[in-house]
Amino acid sequence: MFQTISWVSLGLVLAGIIGHCLLSPRQRLAKGKAAKAAKGNGRSWWCCCSGDLSTLAKLRRLACLLAAGSLVMLFVTGFAGRLLFGEQITGYTLMLHVGLAPVFIVCTGFILVVWGYQCRLNEDDWQGLTSLMRLEKTDSGDTADLGWKLTFWLSMFLVVPVSLSMVLGMFQIFGTHGQELLISLHQYTSLALTLVAMIHVHLIIRRQRK
Repeated sequence: MFQTISWVSLGLVLAGIIGHCLLSPRQRLAKGKAAKAAKGNGRSWWCCCSGDLSTLAKLRRLACLLAAGSLVMLFVTGFAGRLLFGEQITGYTLMLHVGLAPVFIVCTGFILVVWGYQCRLNEDDWQGLTSLMRLEKTDSGDTADLGWKLTFWLSMFLVVPVSLSMVLGMFQIFGTHGQELLISLHQYTSLALTLVAMIHVHLIIRRQRK
């Protein structure tokens, strides 16, 4: 069941991202000057070695790169065997998976601290979100930043059950059935985190290119 859900959800998200790239027009954000400033006057947003960046800016970009890279490796080590061969993670793959987990958690915590204020929902975002929930027609300016902000906070929220289920599963206080539930929780929340992170990265890249 998990294998089928994983393949279907990954396929749907990838198809949605491709469809969004092909069908959605690249309109400029209302706050064009702010977007250009965020791009760093033509520099690649993932570059953390530029000499004119502050130390905090370099650390922010480095943390994003480490978090994204470790998440990719965690997904490969945790899901590749399960999805391709139906096998559980064992041996050196398990050791690598467990070793990368603290790196991802620390980087995610740092990202939450340094990016949280910038990703807060402002008045326009709340108005756009309320209109969407009421199925009302919305102004594109009210929802321009809503997608990447919501996926950011949803990713931060999903990190909590992913991390706790992993840590609590190392103890025997929950018994056999409890550990099976924790493993299932870890698998499904990890899958959800990966999917949301994929959408977030896609929206961030499109925003940087506008």
